[in-house]
Amino acid sequence: MTEVEASQLEHRLVLRSGRRHRVLRGHPWVFSNQLEGLPDALVAGDAVQVVDSAGAFVGRGYAHPNTLIAARLLTRDPDVLVEDRLIEERLVTALALRERVCPGRRSFRWVHGEADGLPGLVIDRFEGADGRPRVVLVANTAGMERLRPRIEGILRERFDVMAGFWKCDSRGRALEGLPDDAGSGWGVEAGSEPAWCTEDDGLSIQFEPHGGQKTGLFLDMWDNRRHMSPALASGRVLDLFSYVGQWGLHAARAGATEVVCVDRSQAACAMASQNAERNGLAGQVTVACAPCEDYLATVRDGSLDAVICDPPSFIRSKKHLSRGSAAYRTLFARVLRKVRPGGLAVLASCSYHLNEERFERVLTEAAKWANCRLSVIRRAGQAPCHPVPLWFPEARYLKCWLVSVDVL
Repeated sequence: MTEVEASQLEHRLVLRSGRRHRVLRGHPWVFSNQLEGLPDALVAGDAVQVVDSAGAFVGRGYAHPNTLIAARLLTRDPDVLVEDRLIEERLVTALALRERVCPGRRSFRWVHGEADGLPGLVIDRFEGADGRPRVVLVANTAGMERLRPRIEGILRERFDVMAGFWKCDSRGRALEGLPDDAGSGWGVEAGSEPAWCTEDDGLSIQFEPHGGQKTGLFLDMWDNRRHMSPALASGRVLDLFSYVGQWGLHAARAGATEVVCVDRSQAACAMASQNAERNGLAGQVTVACAPCEDYLATVRDGSLDAVICDPPSFIRSKKHLSRGSAAYRTLFARVLRKVRPGGLAVLASCSYHLNEERFERVLTEAAKWANCRLSVIRRAGQAPCHPVPLWFPEARYLKCWLVSVDVL
């Protein structure tokens, strides 16, 4: 098929005139209220060409007729089509960036959706002791769902990826009208290899890619653990929402004498215990399987040298901002009461809608409720493998602050 023939298969979307559209300033999304209308024949995931009100080319991508985000752009070059060559070039560019900004890392986020020019796609790359890469992939949109066979083929043939799993069970897929699909892929049958193992700054970490949380392992916190764990190098440390125990293990290796990892998932707790054993840290690390709020009730106020609190997102959309902020404030206040004067806390939020200014306000209010005073030691966000383009601030979601806790 020639480029002309391929372009003729695209639907044409026209921007309304007289509006300051973000897409004209680099943003990859086109919202439905920005368009003159949608073609009657448009089906979710169809290829589209977006033009301005004068007919000038804006970009090429895929669309959805029934969502607020009507189109997502993959290229702004009128001579480039959404085909294998474009996908491969984006994967090559993304990998080269990670090799520069994450030198020596065996596991990292290879593709961070729009930030890497592949909207709706997430690829987390893991490397085991055999040195061969494995990936967990997420397709969050109908357009990326259609590209799955192409992406698989490129990863296997061009990058020698030995195994891959599509972990497509996010809330975003439901908004796109897509069913859950967690476990299809290649290389390893779901359930036949219950755990993968990777290296995390000198620690051997085992995790479960099929039934585990998100893509099996959170790869956005490694830089924060690297820089903050040395401050947690003594005394009693509590790791809340610990999952497979990475924060607690890093604190123990740094020198914390007693670390308790708490999570409500029995599978995660079992994996955390195994990770403590495999790294020779079982004497310092214990695991408690319980809801974190319930476990906090058993901890004496002022009895801990440090607390790590990295909860799940409490704010899934803008309408939940007020209620979610209150939930963070309540949790952080309870956490801060357990820290001795002069102790430390690592407090985090992965809620995009809770920006840094609001996060600071939540911590200020939590400290007031806990009758303490906080000093910020380090403000951080997501690891370098999760880049944030200036034209796409939505890629920035993680806040992780190290604070000292003092008496009023």
